[in-house]
Amino acid sequence: MADLTQMERKFNYQAVWILAKREVMEYLRSKPRVISSLAQGFLFLLIFSAGFAIIRINIQGVAIDSRAFIASGIAAIMILFTGIFGGMGVMRDKMFGFMKELIVAPVSRKTLMMGKTLGVGLQTLIQVEIIVSLSAVLGFFGYDISLIWRMLLIIPVAFLASIGIVGIGLTISTRIRDFQSFGLIQTFIVMPMFWFSGALFAFNNVPFFMQVIMMCNPFTYSVDLFRAVLLNVSFFPVWLDLLVMIMFGTIFILIGARSFSKMEIS
Repeated sequence: MADLTQMERKFNYQAVWILAKREVMEYLRSKPRVISSLAQGFLFLLIFSAGFAIIRINIQGVAIDSRAFIASGIAAIMILFTGIFGGMGVMRDKMFGFMKELIVAPVSRKTLMMGKTLGVGLQTLIQVEIIVSLSAVLGFFGYDISLIWRMLLIIPVAFLASIGIVGIGLTISTRIRDFQSFGLIQTFIVMPMFWFSGALFAFNNVPFFMQVIMMCNPFTYSVDLFRAVLLNVSFFPVWLDLLVMIMFGTIFILIGARSFSKMEIS
């Protein structure tokens, strides 16, 4: 019994990778999820880039192609949608009984939570790279050799941005008990973070009250760092973007971990 307790408390890296792989494979094998998520990003990319094509965008005195501005914002937004609803996959696992099997396994809940976080984070990376690659092929970012390393640099930025978002999803999914709550979550959490993130609207082109709201939205700084990497310009200092992202990710992944550890399976 003591050996079992010790095993449960020990952090199991192999179990983390297995759980993460399970999340990624489940996503890739679900064709409706893959098609819907990528179609959503693709439609956002084409519709908004065409709709805002005539708008002039200026960041720190530098004129930015509206298509590049929108494409970088849409790539970041994929993290928001995938991260929150991916983290909320715990709710699906609870309803279909898979979470019961995980809970009784000889691994700690911290291991389970880290596996879920890593798996959803990898899902977001796949979608972000597809959107960024598609935007690059369409010429939204121009044809510059430096774009190659910028597309690679966006990988750790995207993963850092996904940590806090997944933490929100984990926190919510461990507390709600039915799928009917998803509508409220999308209305009062996901959509406000989306519209006030600066993904579609330039910070210096909106009224002052919106600027205040955008500065209070932690995801705004993730979008801004995406543009710093992909476009070499940003509204805020890079150090501020990183600081807010690290604080946001740390706080919400800890909250999510606490909620996960106290989760009850009926």
